[in-house]
Amino acid sequence: MILGYNFTRIEAMRNKEISGNLNISSSVKITSVEEKEIEFLNKQKVLEIGFEFLVEYKEGFGKIEMHGSLLYDGKDIKDASKMWKKDKKLPESIDLEVKNFLFKKCLTLAILLADEIRFPSPLPFPMIVPARKEESKSYIG
Repeated sequence: MILGYNFTRIEAMRNKEISGNLNISSSVKITSVEEKEIEFLNKQKVLEIGFEFLVEYKEGFGKIEMHGSLLYDGKDIKDASKMWKKDKKLPESIDLEVKNFLFKKCLTLAILLADEIRFPSPLPFPMIVPARKEESKSYIG
């Protein structure tokens, strides 16, 4: 369970005007995992997980980058910490929960930041189009 998160760095950079085809990619990377003791009702051990989130506008147009950390509480903390120290990986269940959480939070913020630097949203929005007019069918007999 994710207890909380914070950003330590947020950067939105526009290198040049967008022209031609545009490819946008988003990625999240776990950079660190360490056990930490916090006091929340009682003392408990949690994982502090460092992350980097990147939205890249390919061909060098620009990027949106976020760095931060989150606190994770769960029953597999010891095993996850050992696995990280050994292989730089997290158990799949923790990895999926953390990355899905980060995609949700970071992409939401990236949409706002992209708008501020006049870049397209990293997520496509649905478009409303005019309704098709039906041809009137009349019977002449």
